[in-house]
Amino acid sequence: MNTDLELCLKHLQALVSFDTSNPPKNIQASGLLDYLNSLSYLNPQVTDLGDGSFNILLEKGNPKYLFNVHLDTVPPGEGWSTDPHTLSITDEKAIGLGACDIKGAAACLLTLIELGLDDYAVLFSTDEEAGQSTCIKEFIKTKPNFKGVIVSEPTNNLGVTCHRGIYTGTQEFYGVAGHSSDYRAMEDNAIHKLTNWCHHALQAARSFDNEAIGPLKGLAFNLGLIAGGIKPNIIADSASIKFGFRPLPGQNIDSVLSSLQTQSSLNESSFTPGFIAPALPANGDLKPSELMLQDLNLQPSEPVNFWTEASLFSEAGLPAVVFGPGDISNAHQANEYVEIIQLSQALDIYRDIVK
Repeated sequence: MNTDLELCLKHLQALVSFDTSNPPKNIQASGLLDYLNSLSYLNPQVTDLGDGSFNILLEKGNPKYLFNVHLDTVPPGEGWSTDPHTLSITDEKAIGLGACDIKGAAACLLTLIELGLDDYAVLFSTDEEAGQSTCIKEFIKTKPNFKGVIVSEPTNNLGVTCHRGIYTGTQEFYGVAGHSSDYRAMEDNAIHKLTNWCHHALQAARSFDNEAIGPLKGLAFNLGLIAGGIKPNIIADSASIKFGFRPLPGQNIDSVLSSLQTQSSLNESSFTPGFIAPALPANGDLKPSELMLQDLNLQPSEPVNFWTEASLFSEAGLPAVVFGPGDISNAHQANEYVEIIQLSQALDIYRDIVK
């Protein structure tokens, strides 16, 4: 194992040891900020945005590109065969919470900075897993001036220029309570209205099946959480469903919502939007990010289903690509790991990009 890779694994071991699970997002108490401040070759600019959201900017010289890595993780969950916060290293894998998603990339960048870089800009953020993206949204307000942004996520060291967006919402239905022996329950029960809407929404979502970009097909629609009613002999006077869909770049959201019939008479139902984020690229034009990929000499990936904060930079007018070591299939589960060989490859690729 070469010296650079050993240093990278040392940084990864430290990063994994800090519990940055989100929730509960106790970043201040985790020790992460103290660790970064303790590294003599860094001068981190820390912005506390409240509620566990921190932007940590590492910058020197006149960098062309910004690297962004989120340092929060999902909670460890059940099924770990080792301590999630103790990096376990085998001949082929580095196993630990966040090793794949995406502290491995952060360890690579810290290694290169320690080895001596003249020009770099790295933004560590801490609330990507919360589904709120306060860090990136607030950073964008500072009007960063870079040629482009490389957002680190597990992509098997391939450059991603295209992925789905996110749109979530809650549809509520209103009925008229009463005894279930009354025939009017067929029309007045809020759960019946919800069921009819769900049937229509599933059919409407199918109408987008012929739209595709590469391997990404259709709308990726999902009914997620249903609530309502009291007991079998009471006509339900309220019911709700939380749902979401993952639009393709360029898909018209208003057209999708219209087809789902989210807006109906106020006495029947109401709709409340939830988390909304664009696809990548945000305007549907792939050319700027594809040119950036060529400039960076990255091997291209096919479009991916998972969402990233690269789309927020794209929405702000900054060309953005997604790149990082690890496979997304190894993230968000017990015994999460990144392959050692991918860390080694990422070190070389990141080094070439900075130079």
